[in-house]
Amino acid sequence: MLALLKFRFEKKHKYLIQAGLVIAFIYLCVFGKAPFAFEYRILAAVLLVIVGTLITQYPNIDLRNFLYIILMPTSLLVGALLFFHFFPNLAHPAKYIAIAGFGFFYYLVSLVDNIFLVIQDREETIPLYRAATAWSQILQVMVAIPLFSGVFKLDVNGLVQSLLVGFVSFVFVLYQIWTSRYDKDAKNSGVGEVIYLSLLVFFFVTAMSMVFSFVPTEAFLRALMVTIILMFGLSYVASYLRNDITRKMITQFALMFFIFLLVLLLFIP
Repeated sequence: MLALLKFRFEKKHKYLIQAGLVIAFIYLCVFGKAPFAFEYRILAAVLLVIVGTLITQYPNIDLRNFLYIILMPTSLLVGALLFFHFFPNLAHPAKYIAIAGFGFFYYLVSLVDNIFLVIQDREETIPLYRAATAWSQILQVMVAIPLFSGVFKLDVNGLVQSLLVGFVSFVFVLYQIWTSRYDKDAKNSGVGEVIYLSLLVFFFVTAMSMVFSFVPTEAFLRALMVTIILMFGLSYVASYLRNDITRKMITQFALMFFIFLLVLLLFIP
């Protein structure tokens, strides 16, 4: 009985259970005959994230970090629903793999967020901190691709779509700055500087999204291009906080951008 109780309350097992519930929820939304509209599925997804996060991240979660901790799982689950809603023609095997992938990334997001919560609770870094910050940036990019793809499929004009992905990028930067607050090599930014950096990435992403809205291409390819801009913005902010902006970093992202731009142009009908 004691072993069962221990199994039930270990955090890694809570994260596995929550990821399983997320997989089941996505599966029901994709293959089930849900009696309620898509908008209500989004609300149900947000509620699932909030309740699940409060349970799995207890007792480390509080009012100081609540909005930061629900950001990535909410973005992931909403992005999954948008992706499957607007790309319904995927083959069944591809859908199964994608659903499992979203559940796996949800598990990773929960693990990474837990590391940041432990660090905030102790007010000191732990050996896993460097790995967590690196994985956090990777996960933000992976989450942004299906989320942006879904946003670009919404039945609104290009300006509204661009403002939406710009807002997502804005809060992603806030999240990244929050995760770097205990990095000894990163400077502590004031409120004004945090807002400035977030608005800078917001401008980059919104502007480039508007540019690509005039290109007759698929929403997924447009999302890839805009995600590259977001990835550059996140890397720029991280390097700025560490005072480590180099010409090599900018050159690498410029090269990546032009390679993907060439691919996008090749797929223009």
